Amino acid sequence: MSRLRILAGALALALLLPLAAFAVDTGSADFTRYVAVGDSITAGFMSGSLYQAAQSRSYPALIYRQATGKTTGFEQPLVSSPGIPAQLELKSLAPQLVIGPKAGSGAPLNLNLARPYDNLAVPGARVHDTVATVTDNGGLHDLILRRQGTALQQAAFLRPTFATVWIGNNDVLAAATSGRVIEGVTLTPLAAFETDYRTIANTLSAAGAKLAFATIPDVTSIPFVTTVSSFITLPSGQQVPLIGPDGPLTAGDHVLLTAQTELGQGKGIPAALGGSGLPLSDSSVLSASETATITARVAQYNNVIRTVANEKNAALVDVNAQFAGVAQHGLPVGGVTYTSSFLTGGLFSYDGVHPTAFGYAYLANLFIDAINDKYSGDIPLVNLYPFVFGTSTAASSVLKGADREMDPAGSALLTPEAIRNLFWALNVNLTPPKHPHGRRGH
Repeated sequence: MSRLRILAGALALALLLPLAAFAVDTGSADFTRYVAVGDSITAGFMSGSLYQAAQSRSYPALIYRQATGKTTGFEQPLVSSPGIPAQLELKSLAPQLVIGPKAGSGAPLNLNLARPYDNLAVPGARVHDTVATVTDNGGLHDLILRRQGTALQQAAFLRPTFATVWIGNNDVLAAATSGRVIEGVTLTPLAAFETDYRTIANTLSAAGAKLAFATIPDVTSIPFVTTVSSFITLPSGQQVPLIGPDGPLTAGDHVLLTAQTELGQGKGIPAALGGSGLPLSDSSVLSASETATITARVAQYNNVIRTVANEKNAALVDVNAQFAGVAQHGLPVGGVTYTSSFLTGGLFSYDGVHPTAFGYAYLANLFIDAINDKYSGDIPLVNLYPFVFGTSTAASSVLKGADREMDPAGSALLTPEAIRNLFWALNVNLTPPKHPHGRRGH
């Protein structure tokens, strides 16, 4: 039986047992001062936004509650509703699903905390940002770090007894979401990644923390990349490829969620089928070769993470393997099967990149399972009942159970404002790059 299946069984069991049935035993792990370092997923970013209701269900907050039995003491840079940037919501159902930001803007709720936050994850941060960035001149680094030092410096200042490190997603994510694979720009060189990653691990270890690391999932398999088909299926069953920047697309090419505006204008659709016959833009397509480059780099990063975790005798959460298993088999919990499908799968929120509330609870349990294994603990898993059957399901921002087939004509549309806000938060540069040796950079 695979580890994924064993864990799914444990998750189902957690639905049936109240928290009081467990005695908190952290083994040799000490959560007296727990610090989380990472990016948007560690921050609790959901549906394109950092906002309190989602932050309260971030996987570090859930780990802290399960490991300590406390609901206070783990400080996060909380933001009032509708968040920064504004949380995405469903604007209309017909004639097309349209997703856009809520009106208004959130505000910081505990900006004057007299010490660093315990959750120092910054949406959009790369590995190098964790060790080097103090300010981004009004962005989310300033909201979370408050110009008081880098995330790593502030984490070490807290003298953590335990730290989770899940960083590196953005070192490849920009390449996938922008459709531009450019070494040193949207893709971090491997040597630089390893140098900075080791600095993070060594600094936290020297500060006295026991550690848990996580691998990076293959970002070419997230709904932002996989939802829109590269083909149009005719009533006869014949598949006609859309037109990309280099000609007709192949089965290995991906059309990004950002392409919906262009598809609505007829771009990418052959003239014989009523389209303009003009190609989709470079930034709307991730080619098969670019996909292969990103997947290979993810594997290289994960080799570094596994090596460092082994050297530090730390817990390791193989998120890459777990998410690959979910993508292939789904995740059955409490009679509901969760998948990686956009909107209907239950794991990804409205931005097609970040988890739902259930997804964060699932991630927390992956960490808890790995921490228990490494440090001989018995930290109880998060009770998933409210995330599957209760109010948290509604807050997950999904159309769970909807029978809706996603295709180039009928797929959900992220409004231009929604895309701008998401890319701003994730530090994805929309300015077309200049390629001295051709249009598509590698």
